[in-house]
Amino acid sequence: MAEMEDLDDKMSPKILVIGAGIAGLATCDYLTKHGFTDFKVLEATSRTGGRIWSKNVDESCAINKNGMVELGANWIHGIERNPIYKIADEHDLLQLQRQGNLCQHSITVTENGESVPSKIVKEVDWEYGKLMQKTEEFFQHDMPTPYENDSVGSFLDREMEPTLKRYHGKDRKLRELIFWNRKNLETCISGCHSMEEVSLQEIGSYEELPGIHYTIPPGFEAILDILKKQIPAENLLMNHPVRTIHWNPKGEDVCVECENGSKFYASHVIVTISLGVLKEKARTLFNPFLPELKVDAINKLAIGVVDKVILEFDSPIVEPNLRNIQLLWDDIENDNADISESWVKKIHSFDVVQQTVLVGWLTGKEAMHMETLSEEVVGETCVKVLKKFLRRSDIPLPKKVIKTAWYSNPYTRGSYSFIPVGASIEDIEHLQEPLVNINGKPNVLFAGEATHTSFYSSTHGALLTGQREAETIVNYYMPNSDSSDHEYSASPSGGCKFLL
Repeated sequence: MAEMEDLDDKMSPKILVIGAGIAGLATCDYLTKHGFTDFKVLEATSRTGGRIWSKNVDESCAINKNGMVELGANWIHGIERNPIYKIADEHDLLQLQRQGNLCQHSITVTENGESVPSKIVKEVDWEYGKLMQKTEEFFQHDMPTPYENDSVGSFLDREMEPTLKRYHGKDRKLRELIFWNRKNLETCISGCHSMEEVSLQEIGSYEELPGIHYTIPPGFEAILDILKKQIPAENLLMNHPVRTIHWNPKGEDVCVECENGSKFYASHVIVTISLGVLKEKARTLFNPFLPELKVDAINKLAIGVVDKVILEFDSPIVEPNLRNIQLLWDDIENDNADISESWVKKIHSFDVVQQTVLVGWLTGKEAMHMETLSEEVVGETCVKVLKKFLRRSDIPLPKKVIKTAWYSNPYTRGSYSFIPVGASIEDIEHLQEPLVNINGKPNVLFAGEATHTSFYSSTHGALLTGQREAETIVNYYMPNSDSSDHEYSASPSGGCKFLL
């Protein structure tokens, strides 16, 4: 490496962390607590958080008592061994949630406004739930799938058909619509366009943590604020998108060049950028190229698009105590439909956050199309949907529309990862493998939700991978230290879903 010529242009921290999402911040928090303070964080945008983004809409917005909406991560998935839950619980962030929610029930309605009896909905949910449990058994019990390169979607279709055959006419049609709705919902959970994309062999690799799912009333970013307490403000360098990571298998140091011309030198670089950005820039981001095994892993693993449409109205538009409106669309699986007209059918439901605020979720190609539309068009389209399903002509246009754009964002290029047909856990293992020089020193390390073999797609998985890579560095310099006892740990090994 060349000698430093100008400290304003070339800096030499021992450790560089690329990305100030939860994985990057967890890395820094862990390093600081173990006495490693000579680090810098290079964040491409003007804010920390990455795919965690709590937005204060305005004082009049009643989305919660703090006026926050979650544009990104939305839930704490499970309680037991969940590091996010532990942080939130220890800092009383769940207090408002525990006081209870007045919203008690959901309605399931067809396009003509017919409300489906809860008995039918429960019957289909029971059968669907059993089938989803079966999909996980192939990985958990190391069983071969019925067909080579089988998908979750194909399996569900095949296995549900005998149940549907027991019904006829309208009774069967309603059950088909509910089944399609649940598969649509599943694309939000898995983060894909279609369940035909998701590997049946590997879906059981994701570990569900026991316990209910929580939201964080003050906003999910409150977790980030806690992690940032140990990080000196001067160590966070905002608006520093990285152009090239120059690494040398035979060298000791790594040079990171930013798009603004700044250069930074470090003994270790921890890369926490999203799988979507790696897919787009892996060939140009690293010099020399990454090993083919890692490039193959990046290409084989998948990241989907999950977006939200948030509608705020001046006055209540739904009945009190309504929690969710489930939409049973006709012909949702029509591949020949014009996406400019059919995109809205990917919205499987509207969550009623308050009587004046609804949140719709959609995924895949339809979400990508929605991102190209104006807030006005999105709002008008959603109101037409609500009028149709609720048989209401008096629903006004929303006073505010917020739509996310995780695919259009050049620093995310998607929402969270999944294992598609043709990929496996081994690809995640290859993705997380550090780049080590000839002396065994880990020069470039990889963290982020897509690098966790059992908690991929989740915020707790992202956090744990940041701890994991920080621990690797700590152990490199302090091999006899007891650094494996994570303050917030969900796995005895430290790991190796980012469900919005």
